[in-house]
Amino acid sequence: MALNADLSHLPTRRRLTNAVTRYVVALGGAAVIGAIALIFFYLLWVAIPIMAGAEIEPGQRLSLPVGTPLLLEANETGEIGLRIDSSGQAIFFSLNDGSIVDRVTLASSVERVKRVLPHSSMYAVQSPQSGIVIYESRHPVTFDNDVRQIRPELNAVFPDTWIDVDPGADFDVHFADFEVLVVAVTGTNLQIQHFRDAEAGFELYEPRRANLSLERVYERVIIGPRGAWVYLVADDGSVAVLDLQRPTSPRQIFVGKLVAEGSSLNALEPLLGRYSLLAGNDKGQVTQWFMVPGEFGYTLERARTFKLDRAITRLIAEQRRKGFGAVDAEGRFHLLYTTSSRVLADRRLDSNRFSVASIAPRANMLLTGDESGDVTTYRIHNEHPEISWSALWSKIWYEGYPEPVYSWQSSSADNDFEAKFSLTPLLFGTLKAAFYAMVFAVPIAIMGAIYTAYFMAPAMRRIVKPGVEIMAALPTVILGFLAGLWLAPLIEANLAGVIGSILALPVGILLTAALWGRLPEKVTGRFDGWYGIFILPTIILTVVAGFGLGPWIESVFFGGNTRGWFLNELGLAYDQRNALVVGLAMGLAVIPTIFSITEDAIYGVPTHLINGSLALGATPWQTLVRVVILTASPGIFSAVMIGLGRAVGETMIVLMATGNTPVMDMNLFEGMRTFAANIAVELPESEVGSTHYRILFLTALVLFMITFVFNTAAEVVRQRLRSRYGNL
Repeated sequence: MALNADLSHLPTRRRLTNAVTRYVVALGGAAVIGAIALIFFYLLWVAIPIMAGAEIEPGQRLSLPVGTPLLLEANETGEIGLRIDSSGQAIFFSLNDGSIVDRVTLASSVERVKRVLPHSSMYAVQSPQSGIVIYESRHPVTFDNDVRQIRPELNAVFPDTWIDVDPGADFDVHFADFEVLVVAVTGTNLQIQHFRDAEAGFELYEPRRANLSLERVYERVIIGPRGAWVYLVADDGSVAVLDLQRPTSPRQIFVGKLVAEGSSLNALEPLLGRYSLLAGNDKGQVTQWFMVPGEFGYTLERARTFKLDRAITRLIAEQRRKGFGAVDAEGRFHLLYTTSSRVLADRRLDSNRFSVASIAPRANMLLTGDESGDVTTYRIHNEHPEISWSALWSKIWYEGYPEPVYSWQSSSADNDFEAKFSLTPLLFGTLKAAFYAMVFAVPIAIMGAIYTAYFMAPAMRRIVKPGVEIMAALPTVILGFLAGLWLAPLIEANLAGVIGSILALPVGILLTAALWGRLPEKVTGRFDGWYGIFILPTIILTVVAGFGLGPWIESVFFGGNTRGWFLNELGLAYDQRNALVVGLAMGLAVIPTIFSITEDAIYGVPTHLINGSLALGATPWQTLVRVVILTASPGIFSAVMIGLGRAVGETMIVLMATGNTPVMDMNLFEGMRTFAANIAVELPESEVGSTHYRILFLTALVLFMITFVFNTAAEVVRQRLRSRYGNL
């Protein structure tokens, strides 16, 4: 009240100025808080859809001619459907109204139709009379009077060429790199045919053939990835895996079962790429199996199990992702994804008596068909099935890996790739880079600030302090450029010299200090506060001597090969762009911030506290340790935490001075990948709205929250230190 009364007596102009200033400051503070909140909510808004589930909505029922469908597919855009039935008819129809677009007669009758991978638009059609022929479905777009039209085609890849297999045999076909591999099984007979494609003219050379007798009866055959091996599966769940490196001389590499004792195998389907097999049993379980490299070769291992309520009757794999659908005994369709181990959605289908089903190429539609000719469609909204809490932060067993791991690998040249979006390696790399930067920066910055504020001569301080602070204006891209192209090769070529310099530097400084202390006081007193100038030659000479002794150190202590010694003796691999380089370069970027705030905090300690301590008989060092540092501790702690926040969010230095490999190893001589560097590298290449795009925004949100937690903790600790030591 007294303050308000005093203000009321101020001149009108002064009161107006105070009011405007108060409101401007308040508005500025509110704007900053609002901007931070908007950034947080925008990141959250972009990232939150990846955790949403899927939805399955009814589409429409279309009527086609009566026939027993063996294949039912949608084209890329979801406009045209293809049905191949047992009568040998291939019917293209509109998925909008069911109208017939085209008919193609393939044979007098068809026994089986299978998709030929990796080409989802290629199909192997088996005729009991003739054998197997491979067809390719195409949907060229034309414009008639500016009206867009699709004219589907179904053409034989090898015209007039039928591949003979035993009647009634189950078969599979692999077609890639101008090679065709056909494997068929009938009872205990295994038939293998390996063709070479004459690239010009699309004809098949005479195949190499092999007919083998198996030890037991197998009903299903599935060729593995790129024709590397073949799975033979029996109705009771028994499985044998044969190595096809020599197609006509296969070698058995595994024998086992896909279902537990007391269970029956009801459904079997390969996932995209055919690395994995999905097996559904009568207990409502769907298990994923894939080949795992081991000490004595490959073994088929169960990676994960999905538990549903009722027996599985059908499995339907997505064409371009590691997702699949499972139909249970009551006709309920469950949508699942292997990598994330999620059951995304389920819906009761209109009929559980359909004879064929498939998921559209874009995984946005489910099609079912029955013998009456009815085709039923369902709309699927399932944009981000790969993501779950466990997929982001837990170990995941990916296809082909010997064990569950943390891994970030967002893209690959292989279309069969299983995306790996674990954030744990990125978090580890972020903390690792910040840790090594702080190990280098904190001692130098704090000790330098203490000396500058407490011991240095005022004239020298007026030069040193602005000089250090101006380093904060140095663009980090320059530091990263120098670290990556100059410092990293220098350290690699002189690793022993760097180690020698690091060890010799404190020894040289201590020796210089000891010699300085032995000089007469009348000599040292004349240079009181200027000790820093006299120590610079020692630092330079020690570093030069360390590098000069590098070859001798390497020869005597490391057997002539420093990097080899670290690898053989300590198991530490060496990468040229590593955490040591990052620590040095990013430490230089962090030092000015920590130094400036710490120096201000120490210099701001009231003079009467220092003089009082000295007057009571304390030495300058005792005063420093017991009065100055304690009083300035809130500011020192804030400086360290602000420097840590700067190190955590640093981008360009880490981007340019490391190999950007998302590995989890505290090895000083290996690199890492941080959140900030990962965003900078991958965001320009990500598709807007994709899972990858939203994951990058999620990493930005996590980085935002980490810095928020650090700053909040720093403020809490600072306030406690201030309340404890502020009254000294």
